[in-house]
Amino acid sequence: MQFSKFTLTAVSFAALVLLPSAAHSADLSTKPVLKALEARDCPAAVKELNSALAGASSEALLLGGVMFEQGLCLKKNLERAARLYAKAADAGAPGAKSRLAGLFAAPASGPDKGAALWWAYQAGLPLPKSCTVESSVVADSEKLAQALGAWPASMLDACVHVAGVLAAIDAEFVVKPIASGGDGISVDFRPSAGTLDVRTSQSAVALVDNSPRTTATSNAGSLFAANNVTQGASPEQMLALRAQEERLALSRQVESAGKDALARFPRPNGVDADWRIQLAIEGARER
Repeated sequence: MQFSKFTLTAVSFAALVLLPSAAHSADLSTKPVLKALEARDCPAAVKELNSALAGASSEALLLGGVMFEQGLCLKKNLERAARLYAKAADAGAPGAKSRLAGLFAAPASGPDKGAALWWAYQAGLPLPKSCTVESSVVADSEKLAQALGAWPASMLDACVHVAGVLAAIDAEFVVKPIASGGDGISVDFRPSAGTLDVRTSQSAVALVDNSPRTTATSNAGSLFAANNVTQGASPEQMLALRAQEERLALSRQVESAGKDALARFPRPNGVDADWRIQLAIEGARER
């Protein structure tokens, strides 16, 4: 099995790009870009993007990659997207490595299977054990190409498919190994069945009436204790309700992303029926 020349150069590309380190935090430079995109004002979005890229922040580089990959106000250009993602990864942008894995795993890129798996390894995606190689192999592009070339074609295709789906989820959300118990959102991905189930553990919030009672006297002068009783949740209960609503909203976002990922990365034949990946979603990645 042969891998493209671009695969091997992409493997070492990130190490060749030298950029100032930048923390992945709220970046004011990208907000005008996002505002213009939301307004569907492409000339303004491109102008603001160029201005943001001049600062070379990790967020600006990541956003530029997304715009080139998806063709948002720019002509779609996967190579330019890959270069910006690689720079963003060097600048410390969480999710950038997963975006590269997803980009190369997608049919639009060939897919470029060697680059897809190399970036999946860099991103630390929880691939099935059959899809992993020794770290010393990952560090050597020629050894990696030889190792992947020795795999059966069906297994390589299956691993690239799984890498693509997981990369799409990891690019958008903070993913952790699943833990038993606790409130949160879990993902159960069964590649052979082509299913990605999102579950939300709900903790019931009992609304206890702790508010002061008020009473009213009728025209007849009788006192009715049940009249005009003001009921309300405590501040702690309101916080719990708000957290529960936010969890539900996040779970819907994860479901949407999972559905899109399964459609973006077609499931090949021969996926191992024993493969099962379970994850916990901690929240959406900052933008």
